[in-house]
Amino acid sequence: MKSRLNKSVTLIELLIALCIFALIVIGFSSIDTFSRYQVINSDRRAKLQNDASYVLEHMAKNLTGTGTSGGAVGDVTNTPTSSPVSLTTIGGENAIVINIDYNNNGKWDGTSTDRQIAYRYSAANYEIWYYSLYSGGTPGSYEVITSKKIRPDFSSTTSQPTYCTYNSANNYIEVQITSCWDPDGSPAVCGSLDNPAFIMKNRIYMPAVSTH
Repeated sequence: MKSRLNKSVTLIELLIALCIFALIVIGFSSIDTFSRYQVINSDRRAKLQNDASYVLEHMAKNLTGTGTSGGAVGDVTNTPTSSPVSLTTIGGENAIVINIDYNNNGKWDGTSTDRQIAYRYSAANYEIWYYSLYSGGTPGSYEVITSKKIRPDFSSTTSQPTYCTYNSANNYIEVQITSCWDPDGSPAVCGSLDNPAFIMKNRIYMPAVSTH
């Protein structure tokens, strides 16, 4: 009578099986982590893009005119001469003041007839504030036009990645906005993989600039 063969799993075979199973689990976990990271990163960048895009569209609408009033118009008292925009400060924070041809006659008639609007970068809140009525250098109520935070502020210097400059030769204003998911840069630096940033630039051509 033949003896029955007893089959069993040795300790080495069990260890090999456990190692293979662990590698499979780690592989699936890495794929899931990588996919989640990419989705979250893409979603954050999309939100930053939408926010920066809205700010630039908001400025373009007011600079080029809304239909009921003219757009930005130059003033010889500004620097540079006939620039429709001027860089200034509101409450100690950098801002852009824009002359608006409110009566739509193609020239700047002063704040008694025309109007000024302003965009202010609130460094304390990482927000851009819009003043629909700034005439005479006295800001009224403002509207926060950013839902996500903006990292750098308005500046005409080359050291700042966000700026607003006027090109008198070709009659356009160039604005660049940088939005950052975590604007204070802590713990991840703005623009890093863990703290994405989005830079958007727009060149807004003026409808008319008059020095009369």
